[in-house]
Amino acid sequence: MNPTGATPAATYFGRVLVVDDEEKNRQLLRDTLEARGDEVIEAENGEQALQLVVTHSPDVLLLDVMMPRMDGFTVCRRLKANPRTAHIPILMVTALADRRERLLGVEAGANDFLTKPIDLQDVSIRVRNAIYTKRLFDQLEDAKQKLQSQNVELRQARETADAANKAKSSFLANMSHELRTPLNAIIGYSEMLQEEAADLGQKGFVPDLEKIHGAGKHLLTLINDILDLSKIEAGKMTLYLESFDVAQVIQDVATTVQPLVARNGNRLEVDCPPDIGTLRADLTKVRQTLFNLLSNACKFTEKGTIRLAVGRGFRPALEPGEQGSAVPAGRETLSFTVTDTGLGMSPEQLSRLFQAFAQADASTTRKFGGTGLGLAISKKFCLLMGGDLAVESKLGRGSTFTVVLPAVIEPEEMRQP
Repeated sequence: MNPTGATPAATYFGRVLVVDDEEKNRQLLRDTLEARGDEVIEAENGEQALQLVVTHSPDVLLLDVMMPRMDGFTVCRRLKANPRTAHIPILMVTALADRRERLLGVEAGANDFLTKPIDLQDVSIRVRNAIYTKRLFDQLEDAKQKLQSQNVELRQARETADAANKAKSSFLANMSHELRTPLNAIIGYSEMLQEEAADLGQKGFVPDLEKIHGAGKHLLTLINDILDLSKIEAGKMTLYLESFDVAQVIQDVATTVQPLVARNGNRLEVDCPPDIGTLRADLTKVRQTLFNLLSNACKFTEKGTIRLAVGRGFRPALEPGEQGSAVPAGRETLSFTVTDTGLGMSPEQLSRLFQAFAQADASTTRKFGGTGLGLAISKKFCLLMGGDLAVESKLGRGSTFTVVLPAVIEPEEMRQP
């Protein structure tokens, strides 16, 4: 039985090179093989056989051992030493049936043996099997060549995609810089005009000016997000490490996010021990990550509870089968957990949660707005600082986001996500 589960059939025909210095032996083999349906070519010595192998590409050789000038063992060794002909099955034909001669044939690379006087039925079966083996080898080589070609195409496509992605990141970064200047001017002038309108008693202009100011701030936030993302993807994001008091940062973040909490009638609970200590990390990126998580929770929760919990501990060793963490086992860590009682997410929505410009689904985008950049950037920030951001969620029951960072981040631990 062959590897594919099918038995080789007599319909496997091919080109057979018969090599023998005796004409009558070649005639006998030629008649037998042609009657079977094979194409037969003949060589009367070893030199001629080596030439015909190159010019006619036979599927199998029937090679006599005892020939003048160059015996069958020498011919076999030369063919097997050449990568272009090494895969051709060689059946050595010999009147010598002793063990020593067979060992010499095996050493030379022979695939099988036929013993004189030749059994013609045996010849047909062995040639058929050898051709079948050659066909399988050829199919394997074809598949290998196609796979190699596909790998080259995939590598080229990946290189093209990487180049395009870098070009996109560079373009976004340049455009973001170009847009920030006029936007800052719009925001600044709208603030000045609001103050001037109030001083002149033109309160009717204030709501429109506030809308201009709010739209400008929103666009500036979006541009800053795009700039951050493009820097990360281009490998140009810089971390500024410093030690800071975690409790104070949590208090500042909670105060900043409070208007968003109140907007949907939510309640914010903060669980942060006053003696939680310090964290050595990029303060701006930690604050931005926490604000992103809290504002997201506020957006997707109505009249519910949002909880921010902070803890200090050590990364435990992994259980068998548990996926690895960016933080090594035994390392002291700070964890920040944001839990809400909002919409929650399905497994499908979770699978694309941290993709840039992706939200849960189209209806979510229409109802709540946003670009989906906040979570993608937060995830990349955590990875950049040697930590991670994970999520657990159930549709209709809320979500829990957990940031885990090393308590002390060293410069050599920073890595591009």
